[in-house]
Amino acid sequence: MTTRILRLWSKGLAPGWDGLYRADGSARVVELSGGARLDGFELGPSLDLDAMLEEGPGRLTDVDILRGADVLLPDDSGYVCGGDGAHGSEGFFARLDKDRNLVWIVALTDSNPFEKAEVRGSLATFTNNLGNSVTIDLDHPDFA
Repeated sequence: MTTRILRLWSKGLAPGWDGLYRADGSARVVELSGGARLDGFELGPSLDLDAMLEEGPGRLTDVDILRGADVLLPDDSGYVCGGDGAHGSEGFFARLDKDRNLVWIVALTDSNPFEKAEVRGSLATFTNNLGNSVTIDLDHPDFA
């Protein structure tokens, strides 16, 4: 079964709401404080992407992976990447499998584009165009 987020990703699109969207169809709110300063990043409650898109079918954004934010994972199991959306304030970061299929994407409406990705052990750091960053643990169940 192909989920909504996988269909969107295959078209170069992502939801226009702050959230973590997983290939299995599950999703969670992402609470970002400080906008592009990236002062705080927390996962919130579950989201229903299908219901959200029924209410706001136009709430989509383009996603473009930026060259400096496309990194092979040390264990060769896949990639992490980041980039921008259709508007200057939008950004995203994602995990892809070894065939570059989406595992999950974090779409953010007010983060600015993520231009750099680094991986050290299980920690992935995504840095936006203002030099601010978010670090996540790729071993965390939501990001594994």
